[in-house]
Amino acid sequence: MHTTALCRVCFPSAAGSSVGSLSSSALTQVEIIRSFTAKQPDELSLQVADVVLIYQRVSDGWYEGERLRDGERGWFPMECAKEITCQATIDKNVERMGRLLGLETNV
Repeated sequence: MHTTALCRVCFPSAAGSSVGSLSSSALTQVEIIRSFTAKQPDELSLQVADVVLIYQRVSDGWYEGERLRDGERGWFPMECAKEITCQATIDKNVERMGRLLGLETNV
């Protein structure tokens, strides 16, 4: 549905960013409240209760984000997600993400 090139034009400061280059606690986090199955290669399939870090949002109702549990990145509709606003939950998710990334590098 979206092309990365188009979104780089719309949001040049967010293009090409990753968890390593942005502070994870500064990124918006959302919890998935309705599952979504990717239909395009740049979309991200999601399950209810997944947590996603948001890198970009576009005015036509789509987010680009990274799924916390495995680092997969892609686009999905905003209507599938609810923003996490509790700072304690956000901090706990960032801590959990750090542990998961640590496990990946120690394999």
